[in-house]
Amino acid sequence: MVQLTPGINLSGQTLNGQIFSGDGSNGNLFKITAQNATFDGTTLVNADLSEADLFNVSAVGTNFSDADLSKALVNGEQSERPNLTGADFSDADGDGVGADLTEANLKAADLTDANFTDAILERTSFEANIIVNTNFTGADFTGVSFTDITISNATFDLADLSGVNWTDISPVAGETSTDISFRGADLTNFSAEDLNLGGADFRAFDPDTPSDTSDDTQTILTGVNFADTVLTNAKFNGLDLTGVSLKGADLTGADFTGAILTGADLSEATLDGADFTDANLTGANLNKADLSNAILIDGADSDSNGANLTDITFVDGIATNANFMDALLVNADLSKADFTGANTSGADFTGATTVDTIGL
Repeated sequence: MVQLTPGINLSGQTLNGQIFSGDGSNGNLFKITAQNATFDGTTLVNADLSEADLFNVSAVGTNFSDADLSKALVNGEQSERPNLTGADFSDADGDGVGADLTEANLKAADLTDANFTDAILERTSFEANIIVNTNFTGADFTGVSFTDITISNATFDLADLSGVNWTDISPVAGETSTDISFRGADLTNFSAEDLNLGGADFRAFDPDTPSDTSDDTQTILTGVNFADTVLTNAKFNGLDLTGVSLKGADLTGADFTGAILTGADLSEATLDGADFTDANLTGANLNKADLSNAILIDGADSDSNGANLTDITFVDGIATNANFMDALLVNADLSKADFTGANTSGADFTGATTVDTIGL
């Protein structure tokens, strides 16, 4: 076994399968240089790799649990990516905190199948990464921005994504959805730009069984901006989206069953086939939105009303073939909206404005 010391230069060396644990005498790798080195299958549990230069490293299946990688350079370029496939940055000692990557640089790293459960990722640099089947459950992303990311089937359940900005996020080539899970995550003031979040799951995090909701962790979406974002078939069941901006978003087939969208901006959004069963859209802006084939009926709640669309504005909206059975459209502004083929049986239009409305 190579004896490692702080500051040692290991560039280009192969150290596959070796053990450099912080629990022993060989785990102090502070400020080492290991550019283009290979650490595949290596154990670095609790090791000190702070400020290490791991440019273009290969660490396939490497165990970094509880390691300190603060300010480490684990970066590269898209033409020659650092390979962190299957690497483990999770919590090993059970204290609820995984590896520390505060201010680490992970530019262009391939993070396929990597595990960052409970990792500290404050101000970590994510750019041009491959994030496929990656697990970020419970991770702290304070001060992080994601840009130019290829992502699919990643898990961000219970993660702190408050104030985080994502730009230019795309699915893997050939796929149309990114299918990310955000269950129970804190997305306060999360901002999305030029994003594909098709198939995303924003439901509450359920640690046990769906029938027991007493210990569920609710996803926080306060101040979220999803304007012009692709959210086809996304799951928002039972969530509070009060004031959220979904202006111009593609929400085809999205599930808003039992969701609260009071005051939300859904103007110009595509909501074809979206399910608003028992949803509360009081005061929402739906001007020029497309609700074709949408479902706004009564479901399993205790009342006999469909979706609550009281005081909405739906000027120039499209609702062809939508199902508004028993819905509340009290005082709604439906001017110039098209309800051709819509089912409005039992719907309450008391006080609604229907100037130049089609199909009512």
